[in-house]
Parts: sequence; C-alpha cells; structure tokens
Amino acid sequence: MELQDIKTAVDEYHSETKNSVEILKKENKTLSAEVGELMKQANRPGMLDSIRAHTDPETKPETWINTQTKQAVPVLTHDKRLSRPGHTPSMGRILRGIALGGRADDADELAEERKSLSINPDPSGGYTVSGALSNEWIDVLRAQMVLSQAGARTVPMDTAELRIAKVTADPEVHWHAENASLESSDPTFGAVNLSAKTIVCLVRLSLELSQDSANIEEILERTITSAMASEIDRAGLNGVTEDAALAPGGVLNLTDRNSVTSIGTPTNWDFLIDGMYELSADNVALSDIGALIAHPKLWKNQAKLKTGITNDETTLVAPVDAQNIPKLWTTSAPEGTGIIADWRDLVFGVRNNITVRVLSESFMGSNLQMAVLAYSRVDFASVRDQSFCTLEGLTYT
Repeated sequence: MELQDIKTAVDEYHSETKNSVEILKKENKTLSAEVGELMKQANRPGMLDSIRAHTDPETKPETWINTQTKQAVPVLTHDKRLSRPGHTPSMGRILRGIALGGRADDADELAEERKSLSINPDPSGGYTVSGALSNEWIDVLRAQMVLSQAGARTVPMDTAELRIAKVTADPEVHWHAENASLESSDPTFGAVNLSAKTIVCLVRLSLELSQDSANIEEILERTITSAMASEIDRAGLNGVTEDAALAPGGVLNLTDRNSVTSIGTPTNWDFLIDGMYELSADNVALSDIGALIAHPKLWKNQAKLKTGITNDETTLVAPVDAQNIPKLWTTSAPEGTGIIADWRDLVFGVRNNITVRVLSESFMGSNLQMAVLAYSRVDFASVRDQSFCTLEGLTYT
C-alpha cells in the first residue's frame, strides 16, 4: 500500500470516529432529557407508581392525595392488596380468640397475637381491629365482592369523609380562530364525597361449638366476610330508595347513567349490544367495559337460548363482542336489571378500622350462646355517571 493510500485510510477513520462521537453525544443528550423528565414525574403525586408500572413486575397501586390531610391515598384495583403478605394470623383465628377469650386452649398465645397486632379493647367492650389485620380483613372482603372483581377501585379512608373529583360532562373541544373569543362551555368537573356508612354483621354460635369445632376459625371468617361482601355489593348495585343516610348510594341511583329499558324476556343478546352501544356513544371503549353484572336468572335464561331454527337444539351463541364481556352472576343484583360499565369509574371507600365485639352477656345466661358482632364503614361514589348502563325491564319465563 502506498503512502497516499495509508493517509487516505487514516483520514477516513478519523472522520468516521468523529461522526460516531457526535451521534453518541446527541443520543446521550436525548437520554439525559428523558431521564430528567422521568425524575420530575416521580415527584408528582401518583406519577412514580405510573413509571414503576412499566418497569417493576410487582407494581404498586395508583395513589391520590387527600387534600385535607395531605396524605397519599392508595387506589386499589382487584389484583392489588392493601395488606402485605406475611405471617399475620388469619382473621378467623383472631375471631375465635376474641370469642373464647381466656377459655381457649391457646389463650395466652392469642392474647399475645392481639397485642402485637394492635387489637385493643374499645370503650364499648369490643375490640378495634386496625393496622395489618384490618387491611387483611378488607382484602378478604374485596376478594369476595363482585364489584371489585368487575373493576371497581378501592380507596381506604383515614377519615369519615373523603372528597374526590367527578366528571360531570365530557370537555368541549373547538377549533379556534386567531384573536377570536373563546366559546363558553359547561363545567367539566364537580366534586363528590365518600361518606362512610356503617354495615353490621351479627353471628350467633354456641359455646360448645366455638370450643369444639375444628373448623370454627374458617367458618367464622367465611360466614361474616361473605355476608358483608354480598350486602356491600347489593348496596353498590341497587343503591337506596329510602333512609339514604344509612346506606351507600349505588349505580341505580346515578341520575346521568345510560340505560336500555323495557327489555322483556330476552330471546337473543340484542339487549346487551344495545347497552354496549349506549356506552360507546358516551366514549366508553368496548375494551373498557369491565363486566356484565346480573342476577343468575339472566344466566339461566341466556344459557337455554337456541338458534330458533326448526328442530335445531344448538345453543344460541352471542356475538363476539358480547362474548368478550365477562359475566358475573350474583343474587346481590336486582332480578330485573343487569348492569354493564367501565367499572373503574366506581370507587369503593372503606374506613381503615374494623370493630369486632363479642356479645356474651345477652345470650350466655339463657342458652349458653355467644354472638360475634362485626362492623365496618363503607361508601360508593361514581366519578363518571356516563360510564354506566343499566339494562332494565328484564323478565324470565
């Protein structure tokens, strides 16, 4: 190779190297800007969780900020837990310990567990369950709630009331001419209060049963939480027509919800398609419709539908989009009304503390019975009424 050829090769090498360095500098500058923006976002309420959702396999829940207490409020979807996995005794074990007191074989051990879990006697003679065990109780309730399974979000409440924003109308969008006046529009946001209402469950049992049954822990926990979860679902779906101050309002109380009425006895799936259309017309994507919640009588009716072809006993298949919507059947739903929704717009508020009392004095003297009384305080609120559609007037043969 001649000297000129070597010089040319060296010059080309230096030129390529210089270009590579410039490219790396530009990429580094871009990357630094992106990292800087992420760091800014991490300091905004709720944004750190959004970032982690794309990077961590175990994502943390979304958080809101309580403007009164300035504290972060976790917002839980059904797959997120309020409690942390660990070695917390089951709620059933704690209930047995409270019910039996010093009569339990492991009374000393149970007393130590109550102490370590901050389960303290209250002035009325019961026990206030707070901290880790209260969170565990709330998770057990949520696991059995159909509304949580459908997509309703849970917000723990540190106070009796929590004020949250509500979409009252979709924002109006206009094209704007230079120097022209802005068009007026109705307010897009309003406010709604989660105001905790008290739900009570009373379970009676004999002293002998509480002492001798091998499965009393499991039975106590499942019976109480199942009954409370079912009633909470009923309130969240049906709402109230009287004594509104006593129970939470529900979907049927939402004045701006969508509806399909006078359906009658379904012979096909048209009523569901009609409801899906109503939600779509209010900017709810079909993929965001979390579930159809309805009474099992609707399931029975639809499962028996046939194609209608003479002598053909083939089951009628729903349209694909209707098939893709999960179906949740519960006796907590009204018999004549099904509901579809973007259930994320239903917020379930629950107070952090749960109270458990043992009522032995009232029953022990007469029939050697005791009663376990558990109560919690909850409420529901919609953050966008148009995200719900009731399918009304369902009848069955």
